[in-house]
Amino acid sequence: MAHSARRLRPKFAAPSLSWSCLHKLRVPAEFAAGLDPGAGVQGEEDGAEQREVLVVGPLGKVWRVELLCQQQDGGGGGGVWWLGGGWAELAAAHGVGEGWSVVLRRERRGVATVAAFDPACCLARLCTPRPGVMFKNRPRFIKLLQPDDLEKMRVPDKFVQEHLTETESCPSSQTAIILSPLSKFWRVELERGQSDVLFKGGWARFLMAHDLSQGNILVFRYEGNMVFSVEVFLQNGCLKEYTRAGALILTDDPNGPRTGTPQSGNELVVATASKKRKYTKRVVSPNSANKVGSQCKLANTLRKPSFKKQINRYSLKSFLAVKRTFCSSIGLVSACTIKLQTSMDSTRSWSVPFNTANTYGYITGPRWKRFCRDNKLKEGDLCTFNIVKTTVWHVVIN
Repeated sequence: MAHSARRLRPKFAAPSLSWSCLHKLRVPAEFAAGLDPGAGVQGEEDGAEQREVLVVGPLGKVWRVELLCQQQDGGGGGGVWWLGGGWAELAAAHGVGEGWSVVLRRERRGVATVAAFDPACCLARLCTPRPGVMFKNRPRFIKLLQPDDLEKMRVPDKFVQEHLTETESCPSSQTAIILSPLSKFWRVELERGQSDVLFKGGWARFLMAHDLSQGNILVFRYEGNMVFSVEVFLQNGCLKEYTRAGALILTDDPNGPRTGTPQSGNELVVATASKKRKYTKRVVSPNSANKVGSQCKLANTLRKPSFKKQINRYSLKSFLAVKRTFCSSIGLVSACTIKLQTSMDSTRSWSVPFNTANTYGYITGPRWKRFCRDNKLKEGDLCTFNIVKTTVWHVVIN
């Protein structure tokens, strides 16, 4: 069954909440930037900027919650964000306590929904449905990967008892199928005990293929008949994004996807796509391959990499984010200083600090704000960043 690629809504997972998180929940700047409705006010006591967002609780009630930002010294890093006033009341109203987990999903600017997982790591059912009425949400469980989970992972006992007993809907299977974020089906062997179920054979390869390790957070949704779909979160709680190119690297294997290998040393197999996205293969001779490679190099020389960003309020006040995949493609893999120029005929430039996060790079700090002021950037302006060199960017402002 084909699965079309789609843009996922930003999510943030907070596993095993501590007491302090029930009163103030810290959220990463990457998630907060998309949720931020703007038009904040300055707090009187701690100087934090305060916004109000709407959070739809698990039972559908809308709660008004403060989104606060405390700028760090020097203005770098995008500040520290957290959910404050209203969050404790929301948690208490749904019985969320220590050891619970939550997943927030951004619906649009200023609006998010929240799902709650009980201390047994299962999606909480906070009401009893009327007889004959099915729950809309499919069963889910959340897992924070620990060292013991890297070779085989135990499915929460409560989830097993409620959903994986040997019934017609869950046969006594020795294999589970996991639909990965790369839209690939993985077969994972099960180890069954008297009351527990573990993902075993093939599980370690699944983690390796998806670059997962201790600290990553996984949310499994049970589709029935021992089929699970899974969402992957980074150590900071943000949803992990996988590129389309990553999916093309993997090929089907009886025991799950694997990395493709070359056909032979003398042949180069090239995949081509028709307009209907049907892929065919043709064999290219080494001489032809060299010719194609030379043409590609020439094209890359003539066409400099670039990207466009529409300036918003957050860009002006905090930082400008750049996709990590683009940063990697031009050689930006660590913190450095980038020189911005608005005219290649002028010697004037602005040296701004560049830093990296898990899924993006960003320009930030007082020197970035000075660049914005000097060039009178305002919300709605469209900037094209042409990469002259890795650390020299020509900026065209429209």
